[in-house]
Amino acid sequence: MQLSPLVSIIIPVFNGQSFIRDAYRLLIDQKLDNFEIIFVDNNSTDSSVEIINNIIKTDARVLLYQEFEQGAAAARNAGLKYAKGEFIYFFDVDDELFDNALNALLEVLISNEDLDSVHGNMVRSTLKLLDTPIGNDDTNKITFCERYYWGMLWMTYATLPNTGCFLHRKNVFDKISCFNTKLKLGEDAAFHVKLGMECQVAHLDKNILLYFRHEQSTVSAQNKKQSKVFTYWEPLIHSHIPYLLTHDVPLDFRKQVLVRVYGSIPHMLFLTKGYAQKKQLKNKLFREIKPLRIPVFLRPFINIVMLSGNGNVYKVYAYFVLRYYMKYAVK
Repeated sequence: MQLSPLVSIIIPVFNGQSFIRDAYRLLIDQKLDNFEIIFVDNNSTDSSVEIINNIIKTDARVLLYQEFEQGAAAARNAGLKYAKGEFIYFFDVDDELFDNALNALLEVLISNEDLDSVHGNMVRSTLKLLDTPIGNDDTNKITFCERYYWGMLWMTYATLPNTGCFLHRKNVFDKISCFNTKLKLGEDAAFHVKLGMECQVAHLDKNILLYFRHEQSTVSAQNKKQSKVFTYWEPLIHSHIPYLLTHDVPLDFRKQVLVRVYGSIPHMLFLTKGYAQKKQLKNKLFREIKPLRIPVFLRPFINIVMLSGNGNVYKVYAYFVLRYYMKYAVK
């Protein structure tokens, strides 16, 4: 009997000793006919490598590679270099999969040769899957959307499913390249916005992934360190602005990028303490958006927000001044 096409499952690991064995069992329980599991160790200092090597001794489908450049983007890209599969799936060791998730995604791509990628539903939880109440039933309906739809939608990051909700054909990464290694966080958002702008993507109405939000996760740790506006700035300058400047994009995409630029700069300046620090940050931000420039109309308002240190002043700028400018000046 002919095997199904090979699925390469790529798992970046950084100090994941508490999750690796469960992640392996979850993937085995998916009952894929033909797969390889590629662990990419990303400078772990715990027992992750030892645990993976013990799994390799019992399962030849499991492989281990190392990537010394820190970050999920570099680790995933390293896994792609070694992947032999026609289909690519990324998984994080601390998440969980619903029953028959991967076979369901695979069937959509096999049955629809014009599709590049398919994604399913994500459940966010601070509990494990067995303890999480699941409210919606799967309809298994497949939704095909017009070009740009998903990319535009996912610019609002709250709508973006986790990386583990997607299954891709390997040639996707020839079309839009890999994950941006300049981004230590937000690399998934940058990649998926580009995916949604460039590729044929469908949605399968089925629960695929439980995204486990716990205190030790990278996202939770980062959110404690700084406001999200600083985190979201990185994919903006390293991905969305370059994409805007090098592609013929819809006006709505242009507006989304510009409103983030013009809104994020005064927000970050408002949150920064000390005039010298504010001025230094302002110069840095203005350099980072080049060749974009802040419109002359908005500059005095941004300076007022920066100097006032008053939250109400920022709100007036964001809700009235910026909205007025975007409505009447950006065509």
